[in-house]
This record gives sequence, structure tokens and C-alpha cells, in this order.
Amino acid sequence: MTSIKDVAKKAGVSASTVSYAISGKRAVSKDAKRRVMKAARELNYSPNAGAQILRGNKTHILALSSPMYSSTDYGSYMDFFLKVVQRARFHGYDVLLLAGDNEDEELLRIVKSGLADGVVLLDVDINDSRLKVAEATSIPFISIGDPGDISSVNAVDIDFTRMGVTAVNELADYGHRKVLFIGGQAEDYARGSNFLVRLRDAIYDQARRRGVDIEMVNLSETKMPEIQALVDAEFSQHPDITAVLAQTDLVQMGNIVAALERSGRSIPSDVSVMSLGMGGDASTLSTPIDGMPLLPDITCTRGIDILMDMIAGKMARSGNMELAAPRYDKCGSVGPAKN
Repeated sequence: MTSIKDVAKKAGVSASTVSYAISGKRAVSKDAKRRVMKAARELNYSPNAGAQILRGNKTHILALSSPMYSSTDYGSYMDFFLKVVQRARFHGYDVLLLAGDNEDEELLRIVKSGLADGVVLLDVDINDSRLKVAEATSIPFISIGDPGDISSVNAVDIDFTRMGVTAVNELADYGHRKVLFIGGQAEDYARGSNFLVRLRDAIYDQARRRGVDIEMVNLSETKMPEIQALVDAEFSQHPDITAVLAQTDLVQMGNIVAALERSGRSIPSDVSVMSLGMGGDASTLSTPIDGMPLLPDITCTRGIDILMDMIAGKMARSGNMELAAPRYDKCGSVGPAKN
């Protein structure tokens, strides 16, 4: 196997210079670093992660943990993956994606191996089981999502409670008193998916305060015929509905809009429509829709910055929760309730 001495000989520098150039522990000249990296690539040299940990060095790798469920919309999560990787690369880190069925076991294996300097949690549940892994290690964890208990992690998220309150207030101020809320899949609420539960509960709580009646249905289908049937059934049973809130993906949102229009309802004169907590841009639909989207550019960027401070010892490894204000993109799909 190629050793650090082999790299040093080829680069014409000392072994300690190779170590500093690769680990970043001390500054070396640009020319020396260039020669070291060139030699390392040509010799296919890769420092052993476990050995680096024993020496107190960093691996410059982050583990990104995102469990895989049958209901997971990876179209939406790709934006989160991308933003995490982009910000990690900004800080000189690579990202190892962990996405599987036995996520806790895989995460524990990676943490014990010493391969990662820090861990990023995505698709977070309330009282997430991965918090037990965080409790058992000194490696810092950042949760992109509010897990409820932050005694072993720091966390950053959108303020979904504020999102729900803002949505209900907007509709109530326009005189809407009967609202159809099309939510995510029932199994995701049952397992305690953080952002789904917090938004749903906020909508119901604020609706009670404002005298708004919420009719909620769970949506698991993407295809147009099933969505058309759902929309027709709800408006048939509840003809006094004047607004729709939808926490869906972009394809489902497009089909909901199409179903409303095919049934002869004009947006917003007949029915107001708003998307909440959605990945993708609802303003790009054939009928642009008001929305408060997921904000991976904000939450992931801030989350990685916090994790870097934790790794550097500039910030405590747990107990801090940051909530970003939701952004309301108005496109003209919300208006006065039809009398």
C-alpha cells in the first residue's frame, strides 16, 4: 500500500507537510499543497479514516442520514440533498448519503467507524429514533427538522406552526369559513413526521380560534383520475367549501388545480387555493398558486454552518433550535370567499 512517505518523496516535501496539506491542520504553501495533492492522486493514496481519528485529525466527511419509506417523495428531497452537498463542499467537506430501511443500524455503524466528522439528519420525526445514536456518541449531529427533543442535537427548521397560522389567517381574513385541507399520507402522520404533524396541528388550532371549519383528507395518489374523484367527492359532500389548502408534492398540486378547473371552478373567484410545505415552485403551474414552500436553501445552508461550528468547537453540540420564518409567495390564487 502507498504510504505517506511515498507521497512525500514524489512531491519533494516532508511527510509532515503531506499530513498538513491533506488534513488542513496547518497551513502549507499553495505550491506545496498542489504538489502533494498531485502526488497523492497519481499514487492513489487515501489516508485511513480510522487512523486519522486516532491522530485527532478530521476526515472531512459528513454523513447525511435520510430514511427511506414507501411514502418518501425523493423528488422533493433531492433539493435538500443538493443544498447539503453544496454547503458542505463550500466548507471543504464531502457527503456520505445513508438512505435505507435499517437507517439507525447503518448510522450507528458509520458513527462507530469514525468515518464522519458530523451527521446531518433529514426527514425527521418527532422523537426520532436516531436521537439515541446521537446520545451515544461525541460526534455532533444537526437535525434539519424539529425532532422535539434537542438534548443530544442542534436543529434548524421552518416554523411550521407559524406557517399554519398564517395560512388560516389569510383565508379567514378573506371570509372563508369552510376549508378543504388535503394533507399527506396517513402513515406519515402516524409515525410522527415532524413537518406534517406540526403544520396540521397549527392549522386546526388556528382554525378553531378564527371560526374556520377544516375538512381534512389524506392524499396518497398522484394520478389525475384518483385526484379528480377525491375533489369531486369532497365538494359534493361539502358544497360550502370555498378554499383549498394542500400539503402535497408539485405533481399532485398540479392535478388538484386541474381537477378544480375541470369541475367548472375558477381560481380564485370560485375557490381559493394555497400550497403549504411543498417541494417545488407552485408559481410554475399552469394556474400559478399561492404557497409557503419548503426552504432547503435556508435550512440546509444554516444547518451545515451550525454543524461546522460544532465540529470546530465553537458551539455546544446540543440544545439549540433555530426556526426560519415561512415565506409566503403570492400568485393571485387566494381571494374573497364566494357568497
